[in-house]
Amino acid sequence: MPYRCAPDIMRPSDQLEALLMGRTSWADSPDAIRSWARLTIYEAAKEIMSAPDKGTRRNMLGRVPVHMRAMVADEVRRMWV
Repeated sequence: MPYRCAPDIMRPSDQLEALLMGRTSWADSPDAIRSWARLTIYEAAKEIMSAPDKGTRRNMLGRVPVHMRAMVADEVRRMWV
């Protein structure tokens, strides 16, 4: 396992967490990690879409971390159409 031999290399799950928590920027993340993060963005958008009214959807979107909010909002718009 390369992560035991080289402790300075982040595991993919740690890279995903760093991206979702805003410790790593979208541009600095590897393509595979960004692809994995898109699933989380899609699931968040799907959850927001399931809300019964517009106010609730806005409140749910407001609870999304600031650095990911625009991407989740774009995904909601993509799903809405």
